Formats: sequence, structure tokens, C-alpha cells
Amino acid sequence: MGLLTDQSLINICLQVTLVLLIAQSVRLVRRWSRLRHIPGPASAGWTSWWQCRGALSGRYHEHLKNAADEFGPLVRIGPNEVPSTDPVVLRNMSAVRSTYTKGDFYSSGRIVPGVDNVVSERDEAKHKFMRAKMAPGYSYKENEGFGFEAGIDCQLVNFISLIDRKYLSTTSESRPLDVAEKTQFFALDVIGEVSFGEPFGYLTKDEDLYQYNKINANSLPVLNVVSVYPWLGRIVYRWPLSLLLPREEDLVGFGRLMGFARHFVRKRLTEEISTRKDMVQMHISNGMNEEELIQQAFISIIAGSNTTAHALRMIILSLITNPNAYRSLFAEIRKVTSSVNSAISWAQTQTLPYLQAVVREGLRMWPPVAGLGFKQVPPEGDTINGFFVPGGTQIGQGFYAVGRSRLVWGGDADVLRPERWLLAGEDRLRDMIAAVDTHFGHGKYSCLGKPIALTEIHKAVFEVVV
Repeated sequence: MGLLTDQSLINICLQVTLVLLIAQSVRLVRRWSRLRHIPGPASAGWTSWWQCRGALSGRYHEHLKNAADEFGPLVRIGPNEVPSTDPVVLRNMSAVRSTYTKGDFYSSGRIVPGVDNVVSERDEAKHKFMRAKMAPGYSYKENEGFGFEAGIDCQLVNFISLIDRKYLSTTSESRPLDVAEKTQFFALDVIGEVSFGEPFGYLTKDEDLYQYNKINANSLPVLNVVSVYPWLGRIVYRWPLSLLLPREEDLVGFGRLMGFARHFVRKRLTEEISTRKDMVQMHISNGMNEEELIQQAFISIIAGSNTTAHALRMIILSLITNPNAYRSLFAEIRKVTSSVNSAISWAQTQTLPYLQAVVREGLRMWPPVAGLGFKQVPPEGDTINGFFVPGGTQIGQGFYAVGRSRLVWGGDADVLRPERWLLAGEDRLRDMIAAVDTHFGHGKYSCLGKPIALTEIHKAVFEVVV
């Protein structure tokens, strides 16, 4: 009897296992079949390993571009992930009246567990309300009395002064300059100056304060993988893994800057009358509370420094490796140097067509953000590039592939050629500008810091070349 009971238990376990295997197989087949009509790597319909392999390689952006080159502007890269490299599609997805919403990708954008910021907030109404409070602080028109351009100029002078003082080679000594590091220092100090009214001190001390840049660089491969598996980001916020997250009490890394931001915000809120002219004061005037101010400060440090520094260093690299473009830009700049004071103004940069072409071409080839930033297809589905895409599908934004797409830019898409912006007709130029602008988002998801970033980049490129 005991043997029969044991055998019965074994049979039951086998039957349950079989049922579970069948159920899982049915689920996988149904998941695969939803998007089977969209081209892509054979394994992508069954697993996210294709994405993960690219993320682990450190060349995820090229991995995605190669897929777009092979399969077209809409390619399936995962069971429910389909990036687009069509700039028109990307703009339509993010239009103000679009019914697309933020995908699960954004949930991993929280910095403090349980607290959403303008990046991580997926509720459309809450996100819109957040942006409405923040937008005036980033606008040239609204910011006239606060003048973030003056803050940029202050740090630009420090940036150029540091190079002149320590890194100009002489006939007897070669002084190598780490452009990647110094542009990161510049971007961080601009964030400090513009957001808080004082820099962090990277340019003054010329060192990686609090090991922020070292820790930041080491964390990027991890963030790449989290972008493929957003649920990993949610797990990290749970104990005991949450103990590994940056904390405001930390002496190094992002936690140190978090502590600085919170201390500064609280200090400013206790001031009875403030005559400061910075973004924090602008946000206070627009009704942002303490936690909103702190969250925005965190986002500014992360998003505002990494992206701008990356774009700036890659534009400088592109000029160094393209003598013709460098000579053309240098010639244009030399014609106006006599009319420029300590730092060129934003208005003056907009009168220099070749400088604008260089910046646009650099941004085209090296977008500030390479992440896919998935948006979610509305419940009724949508037709994209001739394919019906069911509701709930995650549509990624392949910015790097957009900038290198031969369908958009022609056969020389991989060649740095600023002249393309000067030779294009009016309609073509409008389309080209719109394509590059997708790198900064669009419509209801556009980057609020875009005016600051573009001002930094144009001014810095001018000053470095001159």
C-alpha cells in the first residue's frame, strides 16, 4: 500500500509537471506569435538573450544598428520589444496628443526607492503636472531674470582656463589632455552652477571628486543590463539589495552628490528671502516642494552631466579626426573672434552656420542617449511601417541607428560631413533637424534640459577650437 501511495505521488507530480510544461509552452508560443510577422533575429521571439548579449558587450548601440540594417526600420529584438529607427514614427509616438505611454523600461529610473521623478513617472497626468512645474526653469524666455547662460559662461571660462594653465604642450614638454574626463568635469560644474548657484569644484581642483566619475563609469554596464530586464531595477530597491544603493551619507560616488543636493535644497527653503538667480530658486517660485526639488536635483546631476559631456567629447573627437571639418570651422570662428568678449553668447553661435552644422552632425552620429527608452503601444494597437503592432508592445527608440540610417541620411550615413546641413534644401533641412531632435525626445517626452545642453555644447566647441 505504501508503495502504491508513493507511486501515486510520483504520478501526480509527473502529471502536474507535465501540465505546467504544457502551460508554459503554450504561453511561450502565444507570446512568440503576437509579433511573429515582424522581422528580427530568430531567437528574439522566445527570449531576451539577444538583447542581453548586446548589453553585456558594451556595444549595444552598434548591436541594435546592425539589426536595423539587416531587418529594416522596425525589428523585433525580444519577446515584446520592437525598436524603431524611423524618426517620423518616434515623433508621432511622443506627440502631445499621442496615446502611447511610457513603458516598463522607465520604472528602473527611480533614484530613491518608492519615489518617482519626472523620468520614472509613468502616470500620464502626474508626469504632465511635474513637467508643467519644471518647464519654466529650463526656458530661455522664462529664465531671463535667472540667466542660466551666465552660469554656463562662468564654468566655460574655468574650463578653458584649466586647459590653458595645465594642458597646453610646449616645445620642451608634452602635456596630454584627457578630454573625456575634463568634459565630464565641465558638465558637472555647469550643473552645480546652474542648478544650485555654485559649482561642485571639479574644474577648480581638477580631480575626480568623491570618485563620482569612476563609480559612474563602472555602473554603466550594469545599467545596460537593467535596461533589458527592468524587473532587475525593481529588485534592487528591495532589502537586502537596497543596502547597495547610493545613500546621502556616502563619502564617495553619487551618494555624496545626493547629500549635497538635499542639504542645499533644505538650506534654500529655510531662507526667508533669497536673491539667488539659479534654477532651484526658479523652481521654488513655481511651487515645487522639498521632495520635488531634491528629485529634480538628482536627475539634473545624472542626466544633465553624462549626456552633455558625452556629446561634447564626441564632437571634439570628430573634429580632431576630420582635418577638413576642423579647418572649415576654425576659419569661420576666426572671422568673428574680434566681436566676442570673454565667452561667445548663444545668440552669436546661432549666426555661425558651420558651427551649427558641426554640432548637428556630431549629435547625429553620437546621440547623447543610446538607451531605447521604450514606449508602450496603446490597447487598440497601431500600424507602424506597414506592420500591425498589438497593444502593450514595447516600442524602443534606436537613436544611434536613426543617426546612422542610410534610409534617412543616404549612403554616407557613417561619414562625418557637416556640409550636408549647409547644402540641404529647406524641406530636406527641416526633416534632418527633426530627425536629430528625436535624440532629445519630442512632444510630451521632450528633454527639458535641451536648451541648456545645446547652449553648453555650442559655446564649448567654439571656445575649444578658437
